[in-house]
Amino acid sequence: MMRWLWALRHRDKSLEKTAALNLVAGKRVLINEILSLQILITAVIGALAIAGLYFGGQWVLQKNYSRWALQWTEELHELGAPLYLPGDETVSLRLESYIDRYPEIEKVSYFRLDGSAITSLAHKDAGYVDSDFSMSEEQLARVSALVGTEQPYLMESTLLNVRSFDIYAPIWTESIADDGLFNFDPLNVQDDNPMDLVGFVGLQLDFTEFHDNLVGNIKLATLVLLVLLVLSGFIGRLSLRRALRSISDLHYPISELAKGNLSVRFKPAAHREISEIVEALKLTAKELGERDARLLKLANHDALTGLINRRRFVEKVELLLADTKRSRSKGALLFIDLDQFKYINDTCGHPAGDRLIIKVAEQLSASVGDAGVVARFGGDEFAVLLYDVRKRETIAVGERILEEMRQLVHLEDNTTFHVHCSIGATMIRGAGGGHDDLIARADIACREAKLRGRNRLEFYKVSRHEAEQMATDVGWMRRLREAIDNDSFVLRYQAIAHVDSGEIAHHEVLLRMQAENGQLIAPDVFLPAAVRFGLMAEIDAWMIRNVIAALSTMQKDDPDLKLAINLSANAFETENLSTYVQAQLDLHNVDARKVLFEITENLAVRHLTHVEKQISSLREMGCAVALDDFGKGYSSLGHLQQLSVDYIKIDGSFIRNLAKNAVDQKMVRLIGEIGNEAGMKTVAEYVQNAASYSLLGELGIDYAQGHYVGKPLAAPSSKPVPVPLTSKRRRKSGGG
Repeated sequence: MMRWLWALRHRDKSLEKTAALNLVAGKRVLINEILSLQILITAVIGALAIAGLYFGGQWVLQKNYSRWALQWTEELHELGAPLYLPGDETVSLRLESYIDRYPEIEKVSYFRLDGSAITSLAHKDAGYVDSDFSMSEEQLARVSALVGTEQPYLMESTLLNVRSFDIYAPIWTESIADDGLFNFDPLNVQDDNPMDLVGFVGLQLDFTEFHDNLVGNIKLATLVLLVLLVLSGFIGRLSLRRALRSISDLHYPISELAKGNLSVRFKPAAHREISEIVEALKLTAKELGERDARLLKLANHDALTGLINRRRFVEKVELLLADTKRSRSKGALLFIDLDQFKYINDTCGHPAGDRLIIKVAEQLSASVGDAGVVARFGGDEFAVLLYDVRKRETIAVGERILEEMRQLVHLEDNTTFHVHCSIGATMIRGAGGGHDDLIARADIACREAKLRGRNRLEFYKVSRHEAEQMATDVGWMRRLREAIDNDSFVLRYQAIAHVDSGEIAHHEVLLRMQAENGQLIAPDVFLPAAVRFGLMAEIDAWMIRNVIAALSTMQKDDPDLKLAINLSANAFETENLSTYVQAQLDLHNVDARKVLFEITENLAVRHLTHVEKQISSLREMGCAVALDDFGKGYSSLGHLQQLSVDYIKIDGSFIRNLAKNAVDQKMVRLIGEIGNEAGMKTVAEYVQNAASYSLLGELGIDYAQGHYVGKPLAAPSSKPVPVPLTSKRRRKSGGG
């Protein structure tokens, strides 16, 4: 079965790779496209140039031929002599000599007044030759109209055939009224001097030889242009391929960069533009490497001490376990808990506690040295993984840690603190279970060390009760992991009501697990195991994600619904809590004002500075924040000035016997008055009966929560709480 799955997976990867290659092969090649476009543009421009050269040449030739023909016609006024001097031999000789001098003149023809041909004289012919051609009626009419005009001739040709011209001109005689040499007055010359038309002359010109020479030159120029075009295309292809080679060289390093290989090398480029791209890619790879290093450090190291965190420590334990199974080597795991650290934290504050934790981390690293690695599990808990050691060597390392920690002195506010610790140890062998089992054993041993007087080292000893307890813890860890991965936690909603009106204000969301028999398990049963095995951060994220998703669905039917989410201290210790909450709100389109977060008082005070920062971020988003279990300890009233919260939830120990205990009533009244002065709403927890509920309004409490208000339900309920008659009578009589 596994072999078949492997073959199927291998085939799918091969198909994906083939599809990717086909996709790449089907794409256009940039260099071919650029060259094709270059050659096409050059060819079009060349063709237009050749066509323009040819037709422009034809037009120029026509103009030049026309000008030459006109010049010859104007110079040959003797051409008309045969019509009015038919017997003059000198006329014929001069005409033949003129025709022979210009080889372009093909023939000269003479016509009568009616357009019929008289005779014609061809180039290089000895004499007159009879001709049977005549002028057309249209030509006769057009040429006759030219008598006496400024341009007395008719020229016929076509644009497509500029090698031949036919020129027709009228021949006429003109007499001046008084042309004597004496007594001639040019001012008296009249415009209507008599003109007598005697016939017509036709001149046929042939420029074929000149035209063919010119066209031959044009063809030669065209051929040269085509050769240059092909040559430029070939050279351009080589040049462009060389210029784009730098871009092609980027394909492999960019592919490697996309795969996450940030150490890939880029070839230097000769061109400035490509060089800038290469430098940008180098900078990108460098910044990605630095970012990945930072993210890896954040993911694997504790932000305060720089030691590896629980996640990275577990990975190292797994590697050591695998190695011990292969090579039968041994190791050890130490669980270290500081003694009376809470006293220093409470006395000098959270920053002082952080400074002590940093000093302890440095001392532990120095004590362990190269023998193993040190990790911080959170709070005042540390773990040490020792490599290739036996029990005697483990004892030596543990005793050295204890001795050097006893010598560690911490000065804070002119007060000297001596730091002690308790250590639990367990040996690591090939068949010693998984990392969860090892951590649980070391934790149990550490607790045993505390029970035996603290400041000592204890090895894990398997007793029946302890084995059962460890198995229970490991079992809970596995069930919690399944619940997180499979979204199998169950949510329940408990109403919180206005004391005065009984109307429901919002609901607190409670976490439950479902047993195999279908019954729900309270969080007090499984959350301690979650804390020991470091699963609270994941449970917090699960709560935020699923509660906001549920709110998004339920607010369609109840737009005023508001839910409260109870978080652990782990959630407020992370830097990205508000970012994660905002992302979930945006994802499910939920208004931040519809979400309230609760944190217990002891956890908030324990990490006061950091918690206050996270609370401020959540409130700036629009979420409300409640301080849960208030009054349970930690000098509660003094911390209200340092925590900017919206609600104070009074611990149930003050409410359980409220109707019978006058001290509790005074404490609750005091908390209500302080909350009112600080602008914070107060919520009484564990309101189990009408008697306690009726007193809350008189004591100045705003909201109530408990079984009297409503039990945890599978869905939020907006049903109002019945206000006791005794409470109404007290209000009418002026109480509270």
